[in-house]
Amino acid sequence: MISVTMLSSYLYCPKKFYDQYVLRIKEPPNAPMVKGFIKHVVFDFANKREKEIILGFLSSTSLEDLEISYKGLYNKILLKEISNKKTDLGKLELDEQEVYKELWPFFLFEAKDKAKEIFDFAKLNNVYEESLWFKLPKPISELRIQSTELQLKGIIDKVEKVGNTFIPIEIKTGRAPDSGIWKAHKIQLAAYILLLSEHYGVEIKEGYVDYKEAGKRKLVMNPFVRDEVLEVRDKVLEVLDLKEAPACGCGRCG
Repeated sequence: MISVTMLSSYLYCPKKFYDQYVLRIKEPPNAPMVKGFIKHVVFDFANKREKEIILGFLSSTSLEDLEISYKGLYNKILLKEISNKKTDLGKLELDEQEVYKELWPFFLFEAKDKAKEIFDFAKLNNVYEESLWFKLPKPISELRIQSTELQLKGIIDKVEKVGNTFIPIEIKTGRAPDSGIWKAHKIQLAAYILLLSEHYGVEIKEGYVDYKEAGKRKLVMNPFVRDEVLEVRDKVLEVLDLKEAPACGCGRCG
């Protein structure tokens, strides 16, 4: 059984995939990797800690006040994670303050967007504090799932229940394509749709990649996408049994 993330890693570069998963060669961190890790961790921790903000949201709380609360949450976690990565940043000769200045606008936008979403929901439903917390739709975060038949396993960032179906959402903090979804992300999301469909016993027809810098991009499932997933899975299994590394597919292997 292989992880879904191995599918996207293979699509990025078969040789890099072979080095990592067969030869067990770990690539040294680079600037985009470290910054991307910080962004992902900040989002993860902020989502887990926003309950305290929502419980403190009163009927008299203004949108501006709510924005300030979210900005404070993101700022605190961002500073902590940059400090936690001090060693890696130092090795890459990256200044902590400059990294903060680069990443903060990203979270500033997210704080405003999140505050507006919660504020509008509270006013529309006339619920606040604990009632607001229980009324808000609760997606499943980091759902672990696997299938012996599909020979796949993985952790889905977020799953939302809509009526009688389930919608997987993959969160990506990196650059988004001008339109649509990167192929590696499409295969990853489609694999999660297949896993969810088997897990819940319902046909799931769509999912989303949430590019934090560009918004959600929809993937509609069909038999051709399903075949693509299985084809990539089979290629990954083949590479894992190779005695020699396949050719580079990215042109920039470390």
